[in-house]
Amino acid sequence: MVATLLRLRLRLLLHTLRREGWRIVLLVVGLLWALASSPSVLGGMVWLSRQPVEVVHDVLVLVGTVLVLGWAVVPLLVPGLDDSLDIGRFATFGLRARRLVPGLLVAALLGVPTLVTFLGSAAPALAWLGPGRELGVLPAVLALALAPVAGLTCVLASRLSTGLAARVLGSRRSREISAVGGVLVAGFAVPVVVGVAALGLEGALERVPAVAAVLGWTPLGAVWAAPAALADGEVLGALGRVVVAVGTVVLAARAWAVLLDRALVSPPARGGQSRRRRDVVLGREGLGLPAVARPALAVTRRALRYWTADPRYLSALLGSVAAPLIIVVLAGTVIDAPAAVALSIAPLMGGTIGWGRHNDVAFDGTALWMHVVAGVPGWADRAGRTLATLAWSVPVVVGVAVVGSMVAGRVDLLPASLGAGLGVLCGGLAVSAVASGALIYPVPAAGANPYAAQMGAVGASLVAQLVTSVATLALCVPVLVAFGAAMWWEPAMAWVTLGVGVLGGALVLGAGVAQGGRVYDARSVRLLARLSR
Repeated sequence: MVATLLRLRLRLLLHTLRREGWRIVLLVVGLLWALASSPSVLGGMVWLSRQPVEVVHDVLVLVGTVLVLGWAVVPLLVPGLDDSLDIGRFATFGLRARRLVPGLLVAALLGVPTLVTFLGSAAPALAWLGPGRELGVLPAVLALALAPVAGLTCVLASRLSTGLAARVLGSRRSREISAVGGVLVAGFAVPVVVGVAALGLEGALERVPAVAAVLGWTPLGAVWAAPAALADGEVLGALGRVVVAVGTVVLAARAWAVLLDRALVSPPARGGQSRRRRDVVLGREGLGLPAVARPALAVTRRALRYWTADPRYLSALLGSVAAPLIIVVLAGTVIDAPAAVALSIAPLMGGTIGWGRHNDVAFDGTALWMHVVAGVPGWADRAGRTLATLAWSVPVVVGVAVVGSMVAGRVDLLPASLGAGLGVLCGGLAVSAVASGALIYPVPAAGANPYAAQMGAVGASLVAQLVTSVATLALCVPVLVAFGAAMWWEPAMAWVTLGVGVLGGALVLGAGVAQGGRVYDARSVRLLARLSR
């Protein structure tokens, strides 16, 4: 079975490379990046080999923990990175997941990130070849032997996180679970930023040994800490950490097999019966609104249902909210300016939310035919989608701006953070209103794994994301300049930033909706044809 799945993965990979030239470009770039970074990694390991055991332990455990967390978290924040074989394709063969797991793990090795991770996991062996080690080369041998365990830990962390998230987001309680997840992420991020702000960078570094000592006994850091314990003469401690590391892989593989078993018999999907709703028919009265506004209201209500029911939208919501929080946590640990970091979370979140809707039409799929045959005006389609996003994103950005200013201890700069957040949000949505009618690329179909990579999406997604990123940044320059001036020059500029963000953002958003409507009117039929392929 392993050989069969490996051949299948190779055939699919070669077929994809033949169809998509951009994947070859990315493959070459990834390999070149790996080769270019190798001297730095090896040089760092040689430098560590001359350091005391305690320093080597702390560095490797912290870096290794970040690596494992990155494998688990990044696929959740950036949908489309999971290129594993679709387990649903095997449902008709009557196979149990335990027969598929070994082959799927081996097939997962056919990728630049995985290969780089496995090779990088062997690099710490060099750090244990330095002079003065109590047990000679034994720690290096142990580190080399545990390299496959470290690589498997990373791969399984990725598969477990995406598989579990796909199941959760496709459940009946997905909205509530997503809300709880967002609160937990925020509840973790805020204390970290507050703690770093209170300790300062030097104070935070002083606590690294204590943190590394705890992480060394967890599934995240045990595989990196075992050679350090052996180098320090703690044979039983090293053995205990090896047991934790190997046990983590075994339990993670078993948990993944359980997820695959469930996916084989009940793939993640959402049916109309999963949640009762109160539908409203927009009749002649149109809920008291003028006739011209009814199409936009209808689109808004449909889009709001997507935001509360579609796992693809929920995954995008989770990523757009969690990514800025994680960036702030990482920045707060390395930048000795915690106030600026905390104040910047609102514009970061506004940017990820607004820019993230640049491919919104593609999520409709063939359901777009309803808009086309009903003759929904382009401006109404753009306005409806935008209003649905604003309905939840404005309260989120406002709340984040308030919390960020309180964490920073600069409530006087709340108008600046709020203005920058709302301005960047409006700028991103304005660009998305135009781009989603012109630069669409494939996304997972309704009911499919929201994190799965899509055939034919690489080239188009690169172009669309590059163009929309540059356009969003260009539109947001005025409000970002005002925000920077308020933080670093004159706090009184905070109110100017608020005015530029709210008024200027509203004008830019209105212009984007109008222009996006014209683009949609001109291309709606072609959009439907492309989505129907």
